[in-house]
Amino acid sequence: MNSLRGCSLFLFLLCGLALVARAAEPDSETLEKLVVEAADRFEKAFADRDAKAIGKLFTEEAEYVDASGLVLHGRDAITAEYAAHFEVTAPGGISIEVVAIRPVGKGVLTEEGVSTFESPDGGPTTQTRYTATHVRQEDGTWMIASLRELEDAVMTPHERLKTLGWLVGSWQEEDESTIVRTTWKWSDNENFLLSEFSARDGGTVVLEGTHRIGWDAERKQFRSWIFDSTGRAVDGWWTEADDGVWRVRLSGVDAEGERIQTAATYFRDGADAIVIAQEDRSEGSRQLAGSSHRIVRQPPGPQTAATPEQKTSTDSN
Repeated sequence: MNSLRGCSLFLFLLCGLALVARAAEPDSETLEKLVVEAADRFEKAFADRDAKAIGKLFTEEAEYVDASGLVLHGRDAITAEYAAHFEVTAPGGISIEVVAIRPVGKGVLTEEGVSTFESPDGGPTTQTRYTATHVRQEDGTWMIASLRELEDAVMTPHERLKTLGWLVGSWQEEDESTIVRTTWKWSDNENFLLSEFSARDGGTVVLEGTHRIGWDAERKQFRSWIFDSTGRAVDGWWTEADDGVWRVRLSGVDAEGERIQTAATYFRDGADAIVIAQEDRSEGSRQLAGSSHRIVRQPPGPQTAATPEQKTSTDSN
């Protein structure tokens, strides 16, 4: 089976490793954490070449469809296929990149991502896109009910940027005199994340600017470009730490041509808040103090009702 030679089935197992549910429906942050932890457990099972342990991640009636259209029905068939695979192949390393997790009903979630298999002898690296459906069992555990491999992975920038999709929305930080507002949205072609930000002191705008995040295919990292109303322009690349914190090292120039740099971190504080910190800040030869800010998601504003004239125009179209 070609797909197993590419070791792409492992990727689907990452969320199905007996995720223990809480009494209430898990929120998106909890599900994401469980998926990441499960991915680590699956990689260990795969490294141990333990087909039985892999099979236990599936429901009894699970269905697996590989990229060629071959269908495996049931846990026993999946276990047997992995056992056969391990008998005829050398060990290899795997990594799993989860792109999106979506609850689609009570006790049901779907997952999208990319698996990467690297041969220990320097052979070709294999990547495969996938989707998986996970179902919560009566005992509260989560298991894989359906797996489907898609075409070899050629991920669009949008698919990769879904990892940072939690930025999308309107955010605000407010103290006694200053209000900082930030909005994030997808670009029209959805290949970039775009932000507009502003700071007001009293009723006066003291700073505003734009921030764009895209995928740098050469470096295989997210890249930021930031411009503000003082004339500063900086850019930098993102990395994700093991603790889930995203870091971006920014450097550029101010309006006078002096070099500026900072190391910014983005940490999700629950589903509706982000802590943004800056350290190692400098302008020219001057070292600047670090800072930390907590921004909170703002609810959508009220929609303006259409006037009779607008309704008539819409109806006529």
